[in-house]
Amino acid sequence: DLVPAKICNFNCIYCEVGPTTLFTCDRKEYTPTADIIAEIDHFLATVNPSRPVDVFTITGSGEPTLHTGLADIIRHLKAKSSKPVAVLTNGSLFHLEEVRDALLDADIVIPSLDAAREESFRKINRPASCSRLEEIINGLSLFCSEFKGELWLEILLAKGINDSADDITALQKALARIKPARIQINTVVRPPLESFARALTEKELN
Repeated sequence: DLVPAKICNFNCIYCEVGPTTLFTCDRKEYTPTADIIAEIDHFLATVNPSRPVDVFTITGSGEPTLHTGLADIIRHLKAKSSKPVAVLTNGSLFHLEEVRDALLDADIVIPSLDAAREESFRKINRPASCSRLEEIINGLSLFCSEFKGELWLEILLAKGINDSADDITALQKALARIKPARIQINTVVRPPLESFARALTEKELN
């Protein structure tokens, strides 16, 4: 967990962590990188062999790519273990070269893109003013063209928010530009931040 408080540039209506406490696009060392690396080393020295690791997942209560030590943490995991490293992210900072570079050593990157229409993007993700939808889509497309691992794109649909025919058409166009290796379509499952964030049925998802 690179960002232990809810430090994020989104305040998504479906977030199970709670409301964003620090709304920012500023990248810095929110948790000391040395502390995270020390915790990784302690875990690796004491891991229970009867419960082997499948994958190391880097995430945050907020947005992990806001952490400037991300590249060092990924490289440390790759140096210390043969297991794959995955990063969960909202994908909003991929237009920044330093963020794309920081993620290049990961094996799997799983960003989100819940909407490709401005109105729906504002409704579901409630981004900071520094987050711009076209920049996000362009950044995801650029990263996917550079990345040698696998990019699995997550889309979360909420009933009446970002699930219209126009929304799906706009997402299809964006996905044709991004070209992810895998697309994962989700809906609201965990208790959401807002009560109006409602799930789609399985039939609607299909």
